[in-house]
Amino acid sequence: MKKISTLAAVILILATLLPFYFVRKHLIENEKPKVETIAAYPKPEVAKIMFLGLNAFAADLLFARSQYYYGSHYVTDRTYSLLEHMIRVIMALNPSLDYAIPFGEAAISSMRTEDAIESANSLLRLGHELFPDDYFYVFNQGYNYYIYLHDMARAYPLMYEAVSMKSAPPKVIWLVNHVATMGGGYRLGYEYTKARLETAKDKYMREQFEKELQHFSNLLALSEAAEEYYKRYGKSPDKELQELVRTKLVSEIPKEVFGGEYYYDEDERIVKTTSDGDRKYLVWKKKREEAQKKKEAEEQTKKGSENKEAPKEETKTDK
Repeated sequence: MKKISTLAAVILILATLLPFYFVRKHLIENEKPKVETIAAYPKPEVAKIMFLGLNAFAADLLFARSQYYYGSHYVTDRTYSLLEHMIRVIMALNPSLDYAIPFGEAAISSMRTEDAIESANSLLRLGHELFPDDYFYVFNQGYNYYIYLHDMARAYPLMYEAVSMKSAPPKVIWLVNHVATMGGGYRLGYEYTKARLETAKDKYMREQFEKELQHFSNLLALSEAAEEYYKRYGKSPDKELQELVRTKLVSEIPKEVFGGEYYYDEDERIVKTTSDGDRKYLVWKKKREEAQKKKEAEEQTKKGSENKEAPKEETKTDK
């Protein structure tokens, strides 16, 4: 009887393990499907019903998933099209996870496009609804409009509304009051990013803030050097900023953190970068290069014509 029981147990174990073996073999031999669509996640209002009272647990799991999603895209394409929806589901399941919104907003805004900023600010508006006394959710909306889109009309009302709230720290109030001065926007970006870096815990989020900090640091240094050049020589430096290097106001033009190009905006008397979405300099540069090539081609043609028209020298022959 004991042998029969043992045999039955072995057969049962084999019957249980064999399907796992073949499933594992199939997954190894065949490419796994990548499911990254909004359809893979429930709507926020439906999520609360789906998890049958385990909402807090589900929110924690989904937040861990959102961090994985962010990290995997941070090291590849740096686009986070699903993150807003994921954060909205998390907040619907557990509104007390207040750190989820700043995490999502910072990641999404790092894409630096108009659509990304609207998506990030949409999360901040949700945060303001959930936490109406926290200045952060109002201030960051204005900050994003100002830093990334240069939209002063929408930025200032939000930032001033935020700094008038009781929870706003004095340092932020001071920065906003000085934002209209030369380089003020870069100073605001530098100081505010520095403050966020100090509290960031996620590895990739810290890397992101460190890049932003270097971005604003470079813009500040170049703008200050350009202003010093203007004071010394009474004129603007060249657009490519090579005059700053020649006059030793800077040792070199630093590499642009986000792959753009630095240039001097003579109208605003400030250094800008094409990575902030401003392509006017690239258009100007392309036109200038085309004009230079055209000029060189015309000079070559003219030189060739002159050589053809020039009379040949008579050669002396011995008589």
